[in-house]
Amino acid sequence: MTALFLTPATASLSGGETRTVPAGTITNLDVCVPLDPMNTPTVAIDKRYATAKQEIGLPYKGHLTQQGWILPTDADAAHVMKQVRRNLPRCRYSGSTNSPMDPRTRISGTSTPEKYARDSFGWHGHRIEQTMNRNGERASVSTLLLLQRGPVLLALDYTNYTPKTPEQKLRAYNMTVLSKVLAHPDGHR
Repeated sequence: MTALFLTPATASLSGGETRTVPAGTITNLDVCVPLDPMNTPTVAIDKRYATAKQEIGLPYKGHLTQQGWILPTDADAAHVMKQVRRNLPRCRYSGSTNSPMDPRTRISGTSTPEKYARDSFGWHGHRIEQTMNRNGERASVSTLLLLQRGPVLLALDYTNYTPKTPEQKLRAYNMTVLSKVLAHPDGHR
């Protein structure tokens, strides 16, 4: 399954740092990033089904996280997605708080989950759009996809740090990058 993950070059993050977490070690699917990152909604998944997790980050440009799970049956994957749906209300917010790491820093953000209808490759699930601001200035625009196709689950997240580009343009760019994973020919069974 990791054959469908993007490389730094295909993710337009050449020169970035790549970090890989070995297969069979991830026990949770993080549903979204809340305003308080110490209270992240997660869904437990048996680590036996986890593929490697890959993160690619290029400072001031973007950060891509790619991870997946191959469960024994379609029904098992659908059960996990049902648990994801139960957590989605915690991913809908617009507000602000002081940073738990630095109380002088004010963090504000918006997060909007929506359905991701079955695409031409058979993936379906949820898309979560998030914007975070630090002390009134935009820090990031993220697109998170939590998707299922048969017994396979994918969690893809592209966080864009480009400061001045309009938010909608960044969202379109994020989806262009993530769509490369979904359209990858090695990902089709």
